[in-house]
Amino acid sequence: MTYSVVIVEDEVEVAQLLAQYLLLPHGVAGQQGARQTLRQGQYQVVGIAGNLATAKALLSAINADLILLDIHLPDGNGLDLLNELRREEMKSEVMLLTAAKEVETLEKAMQLGACDFLVKPLMLNRLDQALARFEARQQCLSDADEVTQSMVDTLFGSQEQLKTPVRLPKGVDQLTLQKILKAFKANIGTAFTAQQMGDLVGVSRSTARRYLEYLLEAEQVSADQSYGSIGRPERCYKMTSS
Repeated sequence: MTYSVVIVEDEVEVAQLLAQYLLLPHGVAGQQGARQTLRQGQYQVVGIAGNLATAKALLSAINADLILLDIHLPDGNGLDLLNELRREEMKSEVMLLTAAKEVETLEKAMQLGACDFLVKPLMLNRLDQALARFEARQQCLSDADEVTQSMVDTLFGSQEQLKTPVRLPKGVDQLTLQKILKAFKANIGTAFTAQQMGDLVGVSRSTARRYLEYLLEAEQVSADQSYGSIGRPERCYKMTSS
């Protein structure tokens, strides 16, 4: 899935940084030295505006999935634009970018339904976290037939959901990952080989191993060696205590 993005930012360098970062083939999750994760062409920057007037004209013609919106703009306040977008019932998710530190600004942003609030100077790992939550919400809404508690927890960012690794690498999708996590939770304390987990959730042994190794790297499961009847070692995976 590709998400359309409009950037409203008067600092040219910041706007360019955001646009380039969204379009890069790789993004870095976590601190220096952390594993890189593929962005897989998920974002398309469809417009950049340096002031409110340009932003209004742009957004009247484009219904973007995501808006990265600065608060302090040369001709006004980004919160006023957000308020206007909500009155017009525009469904775009809006992440606010600001150097403002006033609590009142954050309170108003929350009241107006901003999906995230990024304080300048921007930290790219924090932007990655915001994008990951945006992607999870979008995926959840597109896949759901009816409201469930799991869906609500994803949309409102429950603590359990926030412990999910920040970005999913290539070859690991959210739905299969959740199936494997549910299998572990339904069998608390049970260790599974890749073959056993694959049989349980309906995927191949190699696919199950890829997801289990991912969860091992994310420290959500632990692994131990098991020796079969012919002495061939195989990893067994068990969910770690939360």
